[in-house]
Amino acid sequence: MTHARRDGISDLTIETVDHDGVLVVTLNGDIDITNAGQVRTALEEQLNTHPVGIVVWLAVGFLASTGLSTLGEASRRAQQAGVGFAVVAAAHSARRSLLVAGMDSVLLVHESVPHAVEALRTAAVAERTDLAH
Repeated sequence: MTHARRDGISDLTIETVDHDGVLVVTLNGDIDITNAGQVRTALEEQLNTHPVGIVVWLAVGFLASTGLSTLGEASRRAQQAGVGFAVVAAAHSARRSLLVAGMDSVLLVHESVPHAVEALRTAAVAERTDLAH
């Protein structure tokens, strides 16, 4: 269920924390057509900082198809920029949305932020090692 504010836009807060080069973007609330643009803009801004990786923590109660599309687009852009990208979907509703849409075959999906951060950090180190040889 979407909880709308008076202005008709679903409640969503976006917070970013830097974990030594891996940015964790926490999305809390609901993601639907009324605020998917906010998510897109926030992820683009973080990509423009050229981090080691971006972890999107879906702490959401509702994830509409526009949110799924936004995540897929951000993942593609991150890959093109050489930035690791992962999603954390510990909440049942977010994980279910990802699985039903088949996004788990497109996105790296983890069950916790520490696992996702470590996976992106390890992948970045491995890539640098490969480039050095």
